Amino acid sequence: MKKVLLGCSFLLMFVSMNAQDFLGKAEYFSKKIHAKKAQKTVTDDKEPVDPEFEKMVQEAVKKASEKQFLLIFNKTESLYEEQKSLEKPQMTDGTSVSISYSTAGKKYINTKDKSSIVEDEIFGKEFLIVEPLVQPEWKLINESKKIGDYNCFKAELVIPVTQKQLEAYEEFLKKEELKPALFKMDKPEDQVITVWYTPEIPVSFGPDNYWGLPGLILEVNDGRYIILCSKVTLSNKDKTKIKAPNTGEKVSQKKFDEIYKKKYDSMKNEDGVIIFQH
Repeated sequence: MKKVLLGCSFLLMFVSMNAQDFLGKAEYFSKKIHAKKAQKTVTDDKEPVDPEFEKMVQEAVKKASEKQFLLIFNKTESLYEEQKSLEKPQMTDGTSVSISYSTAGKKYINTKDKSSIVEDEIFGKEFLIVEPLVQPEWKLINESKKIGDYNCFKAELVIPVTQKQLEAYEEFLKKEELKPALFKMDKPEDQVITVWYTPEIPVSFGPDNYWGLPGLILEVNDGRYIILCSKVTLSNKDKTKIKAPNTGEKVSQKKFDEIYKKKYDSMKNEDGVIIFQH
């Protein structure tokens, strides 16, 4: 089995980072930390499984947990989005298996206007979640390593458990006392995000929602997934403008959560099971 290489190969076109019209592009890929364990449980059955089918299922699980993303950025703006893949494992008889997770919407950050916009949807209806930027409370750690040709430094961010998460867990425990749940819910805990950033590319952006460090973030580990940068290009000739997402109803994160909860609750029966109506 091939090992995941932390070192990345970079293509870099040197430009003055003080220029106002440069454009950067960073390619990332994500890997689920416990993907191997998940693959084993997919075909965990006493009945014999066709080796080719088992291989196909494992490949489908692997592809579903490995995604590619593109971050486009300049001095004050960034746009992060998933790159869609059209390939899926296929057997010699034409049978195919496709295992997919929901595709994340675009994420836009503007450090000049101190704002962020995230695309999301609720059962097909599109929303734009607009929020003011809040500087993350990063803890800079005196550790360094090389990623590709870049000198990188470590930083950590602790995301505390929210009251909403605790309430959801308490509700789950109450329901489980009355009727055992099909799926278990782990007790929510503070989440520690570990990242590596490089001051050699002095912009405060990174993959997903991570930003606010004195350099481009090249690696993220949130305890479940690792996001790694595989390629960076910088150009002062590319005149592409970064466009903020503009399709969907504009709401705050709080309003979006309220709409989602209302819709979610309206689709549950008395046992808490979601009922889909055609």
